[in-house]
Amino acid sequence: MLTNYHTHHFRCRHAKGTVEDYIKEAVRHNFDEIGMSCHLPFENFPELKAVRMTYDEMPLYFADIEDAQKKYPQLSILKSMECEYFPRFHDYLKRIHDQCDYLVLGQHYIFNNGIIQDAFRFIEPTQLRIYAEKVVEALETGLFRILAHPDVFMTKYPKWDSVCQEISRQIIESAIKNDVILEINANGYRKGKRKYEDGTRYGYPSENFWHLLAQEFPQAKVMINSDCHNPEFLNDEFMDKARDFAKRLNLNVVEKL
Repeated sequence: MLTNYHTHHFRCRHAKGTVEDYIKEAVRHNFDEIGMSCHLPFENFPELKAVRMTYDEMPLYFADIEDAQKKYPQLSILKSMECEYFPRFHDYLKRIHDQCDYLVLGQHYIFNNGIIQDAFRFIEPTQLRIYAEKVVEALETGLFRILAHPDVFMTKYPKWDSVCQEISRQIIESAIKNDVILEINANGYRKGKRKYEDGTRYGYPSENFWHLLAQEFPQAKVMINSDCHNPEFLNDEFMDKARDFAKRLNLNVVEKL
């Protein structure tokens, strides 16, 4: 069975291809189901405007998905958004949840002392703890079905340490409690390895994170997603790499929502 539930397109300003381009690629690879999950825009949130569609474009995004659903009945096409969770936007997120088939939590940003900070650039233990706190808070709402790249905090963080272990357990335990699927994100593999204090490794997926999960939380639900920003990446060699990694660890992989 082939599926993917983390898919972006040109409206997010950092991806290529239309909704239909991704659907055509899914049909070409005989996918069973695909979810379109571009970044959720927030009204009156200027810090996030540069990395996603505008608020006014969202009806066009939904219409593109609905048109594809009619045009390609042979493929199950789901409507979704990848969202950050900020409590002041809870009611808005609830409305989006009710318009979609599922939501993906991708907590790319946190507020630390009133300053927005990027999860791809965390280097301090305090940032990791805030990240975990916000992820847990989001999962407790029941709005999210998938937690994208839960280990994204390792992208720039210099080494796997006791704080990484602490927050990883918090995140995994919350996902289990709230029946949220944890994602192995193939896009991290596409970015390649880099040198860190603890050696040369991928920023994410973090082998340490997933080994911890395999050893201590084998019941946790895991999903492999492409997080593709180009139709050609929907089912590429990095998806195969992620599948092989999950198989090697004997993870509890969920293939379909």
